[in-house]
Amino acid sequence: MQNNQINTQARDTSGMVLACLFILIAAISLWDTTNMMDSDSYVFPRAIAIALIVFSLLLIFWNLSKPVADKKEAATDASTIRRILLVAVMLVSCALMPWLGFLISGFATYILLMLVAMYDEWTSKKKLIYPLIAAAIVAGFYTLFSKLLLVPLPVGLLFDY
Repeated sequence: MQNNQINTQARDTSGMVLACLFILIAAISLWDTTNMMDSDSYVFPRAIAIALIVFSLLLIFWNLSKPVADKKEAATDASTIRRILLVAVMLVSCALMPWLGFLISGFATYILLMLVAMYDEWTSKKKLIYPLIAAAIVAGFYTLFSKLLLVPLPVGLLFDY
């Protein structure tokens, strides 16, 4: 049994620093779209940049409402290996996408990110349902971008005949 302690989440200072960095990147992206003449070219980047600024500001304000983290608790809560693996999986995915294509690379990335990020135990139900959901999400994004939005996605050099 635990003591009757209130489980409050501490302030995520590194998350706020990254949010500020994302705001800067989004502001530069917004400024860069001012040189685009065609409205088809700048609508999507501006929408994404504005959304990034809004959500980053929300994250900062949300974290400012929390108490400052205790040094001991902050050090034990960190999961450095997971963070490194998440970045590594994303980089490998980007490197392999020209050869494997969007569908295979996207599905493999989704599965690997799920394996790295999953804290809970893998039950047989999760082992069955999660890959099916991953396939549906990746196929849905592929259909949305390639068929509806007409974005050219990589087919993959291995499958381009």
